[in-house]
Amino acid sequence: MTMHAAHVPAPMKPGPVVYTDQQLLRVLIRLAQGESILGRRTFEQRRGDADPSAPLYERRFGSWNRALELAGLDTVAQPEQLQDATTKWTQEQLIAAIRRCLLVTGSTTLAAYEAWRTDPANPKSDVPPATTIRFRMGSWSRATELSCN
Repeated sequence: MTMHAAHVPAPMKPGPVVYTDQQLLRVLIRLAQGESILGRRTFEQRRGDADPSAPLYERRFGSWNRALELAGLDTVAQPEQLQDATTKWTQEQLIAAIRRCLLVTGSTTLAAYEAWRTDPANPKSDVPPATTIRFRMGSWSRATELSCN
C-alpha cells in the first residue's frame, strides 16, 4: 500500500491592492491628523506599510495637489527654490519638447524623454527636465496627452 502525500495548495501570492478614490482620500484625511495641509514628505513619514504610496495619488488624481483638494485639504505651495526653475519655460515649450522627443524617438515615455534629453552625443540645453514638465503639468501622462492633441 503506497502512501500519497496530501495535496497542499501553494501559498497564494497577494495581488495588488486596489483602492477606491474614496479610500485614498480617507487615508489622506487620516494622515493629515487634523491639520489642514499634508505635504508629500509628511505623508511619506506618517504612512504605514499598508497605506497607498504618494505616486499612486499622483497617477490616480493627476497631481498631489489635486488629491489634497479632493480630500478637502489645503494644497501645497510650490517651494520657493523651484519657482524660477519651473517658470523658465512656457506651457507651449513644455509640450513642444515632448513633441520633439516623439518625432526623434517615436516615444513619449518619461524614460525615453530623459534619455533623449540627456543624450551625451546630442545634449539639449533648450529642453526642460521631465521633473519640470511633470510638476508644471500635474503629471507626465497629462503632459503627453496634451502633446498628442
